[in-house]
Amino acid sequence: MRLFLSLAAAVAMTASAQAGSCWGSKVSSCCSAPCASSCSPCGASSCDSGCGAGSSCGTASACGTWETVERTVLVPQMVTETRTVTVNVPVQEERKGTRTVCTTVYDDVVQNYTVKVPVMEQKTGTRTVCKTVWEDQTKEYTVMVPTTEQREGVRTVCRTVCEDQTQEYTVMVPHTETREGVRTVCKTVCEDQTQEYTVMVPTTEQRSGVRHVCHNVEVKKTRTVCEDQGHWEDRAVESACGGCAPAASSCGGCGSCGGCASACSSCASACASGCGVAGACGAVASSCGGCATTTRVWVPNMVQKEVEYTCYETKTVEEPYTYNVTVCKPEARTRTIKVARQVSEQVPYTYNVTVCKPEVRTRTIKVARQVSEQVPYTYHVTVCKPEVRTCTVKVARQVSEEQSYTYNVCSYRDEQKSRTVKVARNETSQQEYTYHVTVCKQEQREVQVQVCKMVEQVVSQQVYRPAAPACGTASACGGCGSAPACGGCASAPACGSCN
Repeated sequence: MRLFLSLAAAVAMTASAQAGSCWGSKVSSCCSAPCASSCSPCGASSCDSGCGAGSSCGTASACGTWETVERTVLVPQMVTETRTVTVNVPVQEERKGTRTVCTTVYDDVVQNYTVKVPVMEQKTGTRTVCKTVWEDQTKEYTVMVPTTEQREGVRTVCRTVCEDQTQEYTVMVPHTETREGVRTVCKTVCEDQTQEYTVMVPTTEQRSGVRHVCHNVEVKKTRTVCEDQGHWEDRAVESACGGCAPAASSCGGCGSCGGCASACSSCASACASGCGVAGACGAVASSCGGCATTTRVWVPNMVQKEVEYTCYETKTVEEPYTYNVTVCKPEARTRTIKVARQVSEQVPYTYNVTVCKPEVRTRTIKVARQVSEQVPYTYHVTVCKPEVRTCTVKVARQVSEEQSYTYNVCSYRDEQKSRTVKVARNETSQQEYTYHVTVCKQEQREVQVQVCKMVEQVVSQQVYRPAAPACGTASACGGCGSAPACGGCASAPACGSCN
């Protein structure tokens, strides 16, 4: 950004130098002609009216002349230089070292120990044993013995007695009678009748049609994409005046040229020779110090462009085809059928009717009657009588007796034994080993660096040379002061405000 500002300031200085600092809507604060009250140093109000033909200034040419002067200015320019830089390159080195290693060593050690050995002994003892003895014993018990006894009793018995009895009753006696009547009889008569009927006869026809078939078709399309086509730029960064400050802040402008000498030593000669144009002090001030630094900046450039790509689209295509269709066509036919028709006629007939007539009759029937009477009878009863009996049973009795037996007893005795065991111990030893170390070594390499350098450039500018002897007194040029004051910028504030 500062590089662009420096280039813009240089272009502005060149333009202002060629235009005599009189272009633009606002005039610079450094007047090139101290005797002028407007932008033009020989304006109508300053010289034509006050220094006319009848005045002491003479003609308008007595105010001064413009001269083209070539000056050398410094313009920043980016230059690619090859520089040698020192870089650290990692390199693997193999080194040797010594480390302490512990090794396990096993020693044979004889160890004595005591073992309990089992010993079996046989002993004799006496124990009391209970023995079961069975004895016969007579026992009395009572048994209930069933006995059957015959007994007599009287019971009431109902007996049925039948008696003859005469009874009258009415009977409907059926009689058959013959009668005559007339009935309507339906008779079926078949007649031949011709009938027309329609039959659908199937016929195969071939037809053609169009069907839609889908195909995947390659289609090339374009789309708009954004692409950053930017580039890297090396831009100059300026520091303070002892380090390249702008001309306005370091030199203070031509209105106070004494400030140029205190800020930049190179500005003193430029300001002491006269104010010159507005860009003169600034051009000299830009060369003060010469300590520009370079910064690499990415400058984006978003560009939209059309990119072609291929995609598949489903396209429907009409395809003709033929197919068979079974079509039923109506066909008229005739046939003779039998049609039944019902014909009714009156037919006489005879029929028998059964008629029931009542008739009174008599009959003798048996009438039952229950008669009760007392009848003696005998019955048997079972009676249980107690009876004492005896039986012999086996009775168990426990008898204790002394019995001898032998048993085994296990006892332990001490026995001394020895064994050899492995005893581990650690032994330390020094062992050499190799390892790799990454070491950075410095190497000299050449790189391309963008450097901003100040290049001398010759520019042409218009310088106003005032005609000091022609002005005479202060009133001759409209109150602009004497000629020596205008030429040496001693009374620059007397020129008025050029804004």
